[in-house]
Amino acid sequence: MTGNDQSDDRSNDRNIDRNGGRNNGRNNGHSNGHSNGQNYDRQNVATDLAGDSVAGSAVCSCPDPANASAAPPTTLQAVILDIWAGVLGTEKIGITDDFFELGGDSVLATQVVSRLRDLFRMDLPPIVLFDAPTIEQLANYMIANEARPGLAEKTATVLKRIEGMTEEEVTRSLLSR
Repeated sequence: MTGNDQSDDRSNDRNIDRNGGRNNGRNNGHSNGHSNGQNYDRQNVATDLAGDSVAGSAVCSCPDPANASAAPPTTLQAVILDIWAGVLGTEKIGITDDFFELGGDSVLATQVVSRLRDLFRMDLPPIVLFDAPTIEQLANYMIANEARPGLAEKTATVLKRIEGMTEEEVTRSLLSR
């Protein structure tokens, strides 16, 4: 086996299950590159890649806990974060975290896109989360493809304002117009 062949084997080891690095005996469709079928967790992968500085830096692209605590800088990003949190069942999400690394899959991605379409009355392709898998990228995509400049952010602001209102306040506000 040459050095390049070894590197190719190692790249296969980077396919880590999204359930905390362990697939609990399930194959979830990810190959670990080993013919004996042994499942590797993040620690084993890190050990396998210890000598490879480039690959070692890419071992774990886990959500950054420091990033998760920062509030989204825009209202649009905050609305997207709320949708992701509801669909993924977690509050620990940062704007640069990858949807699929947080446990998202194609079914959950479809739910997110459907919800965004409904709330923003925007034509989003079903695969948008594959092309823009972070909140930051998705918000930028939505802004770049909005019908009128500023519409996505304005809609997000209205949604956030309604979210903070009681049902009675919403009714009163609608009737006063």
